[in-house]
Amino acid sequence: MDRRPLPSIAALKAFCAIAEVGGFGRAAERLGSTQTAVSHQIAQLEGWIGGALFERGRLGARLTPKGARLYPSVAEALLRLEEALRTARADAGRNRVELSVTPEFSSQWLAPRLADFVRRFPDVELALSVGYQTPDFTAGRADLAIRLGGGTVGLVAEPLTADDEFAVCAPSLAGRLPKRQAFLAAPCLTYDGVRHTALDWQRWFEQVDAESAAAGFADQLAAAISFPTFADMLAACRRGEGFALVRNSLVDADLGAGTLVRAFIESQPAPFNYSLIYPRASIESPAARSLRDWIVGAARGEAHAGA
Repeated sequence: MDRRPLPSIAALKAFCAIAEVGGFGRAAERLGSTQTAVSHQIAQLEGWIGGALFERGRLGARLTPKGARLYPSVAEALLRLEEALRTARADAGRNRVELSVTPEFSSQWLAPRLADFVRRFPDVELALSVGYQTPDFTAGRADLAIRLGGGTVGLVAEPLTADDEFAVCAPSLAGRLPKRQAFLAAPCLTYDGVRHTALDWQRWFEQVDAESAAAGFADQLAAAISFPTFADMLAACRRGEGFALVRNSLVDADLGAGTLVRAFIESQPAPFNYSLIYPRASIESPAARSLRDWIVGAARGEAHAGA
């Protein structure tokens, strides 16, 4: 009998992530890890198996025949393990629920509404994890998550928003914009988390105003002012320091209060929208079910009101 320890769960999760996204770098981003760590985990797994699991190439990685035979069993085993752990955890802490959410959605959408959740469900203990890392459902670090885009294999993904993307600025800045090439009148504002939100100035201008993009957007982008967080960027925008590219679910309160206005008439549908993501077993917990129902109800009620 082989007495060697079995491969780690981290290595098995890395194996499944690469198989599903087709690349080591993309898998590392999904797992909230580094490409070096993922490569090391796969090397250990291949050493234990005794053969290559992926064919590496310029365009990514694809499963070898050995890897293709192994993947379904490993994916199923991880899913079963997750369900078993989640069921046990739900029994142990039926009034506690953990939500993983991105900083933008947390500060702009969730935080202003949390008092309503606490009022409705005073016995539920809500733990928030705020960041861009991929939520780790298998380790019990999250019950539910809110992210841009859909879920992955084995996860439920319920759409929460149907956003448009557009530029905003302070009313004081809007009042002095010229009628032509107004986007050159003030800097573009960005923030460090932009790659996680799909808010991209160059893509936006190329799609809504190719003429303006050709007229000098490259210089405008080079002079963009960056901030550590989305909230910092919005604060600067409210002060009249430039234009911010936003999605309506994150600035509806500002638009309603008049602290921000649409800078230009152009807008376009967002390529990705926020979804509530969770393993189906999560909502067997009454606390998680209550949070799920509240989030989905709030999002759908607001979408209906704005329709």
